Amino acid sequence: MQIDLNGKNALITGAASGIGRASAVTLAGAGATVIAVDINAVGAQGTIDTIGAGKAYGVDLRDAEAIAALSDRVLAEFGGVDILVNCAGLISYRKGVGAVPVEDWDVVLDVNLRGTYLVCQAFMESLQARGNGRIITFSSLAARVGGIEVGVHYTASKAGLIGLTRSLAKEGGPSGMTANAVAPGIILTEPVKAQVEGNEDAYTGQIPLGRLGDPQDVANVVLFLASPLASYVTGVVLDINGGIYMG
Repeated sequence: MQIDLNGKNALITGAASGIGRASAVTLAGAGATVIAVDINAVGAQGTIDTIGAGKAYGVDLRDAEAIAALSDRVLAEFGGVDILVNCAGLISYRKGVGAVPVEDWDVVLDVNLRGTYLVCQAFMESLQARGNGRIITFSSLAARVGGIEVGVHYTASKAGLIGLTRSLAKEGGPSGMTANAVAPGIILTEPVKAQVEGNEDAYTGQIPLGRLGDPQDVANVVLFLASPLASYVTGVVLDINGGIYMG
């Protein structure tokens, strides 16, 4: 069955690069109209240029007023959102709770958890009004097993997103809206490449499928969750990690 998202508006945060860009391109390939959002406005526009259609917005998810303005513009220009992909986030490789200054905790939680909450809040009414809205939020392997290399603030933020997802699933269910999370493992985005460089074999050795992940591996799951094929899937966390965690 070919997935057809023609007529659907898909807003992706963190769309300038990595998994966010791969998700945007993949959803567009299925026919969706993509709204690319990122603090890196040039990168978001680059994603739209790659797709050849859609709209890019530069938005800092720490800025509640900017998110409200984004919602107003998107609703005015597109009439609503059918698919919301919350991919934007900060990653940190600090080790140990004592190694995380409170200022760093605040920044990571503000972007990863509070920012995602604000975006969901801004577009929830539109998603419910569509009758079959989709929210797909990025958690992490760290939320499932606890942070080892990533910082405790990153881990806490990604665990919080699981609770947010399940609450949204319950609230949106009566309207036909679904809300799900994905929890990627070791996916070769630029920050991860820098972290694993020179030690790829050590990381790969922990993965039953014997390879590190690619952003497209995650984008394919996002496409499934955004599609009619997942219309009876809600409130779940889909692990995309090659088998390193089987929960």
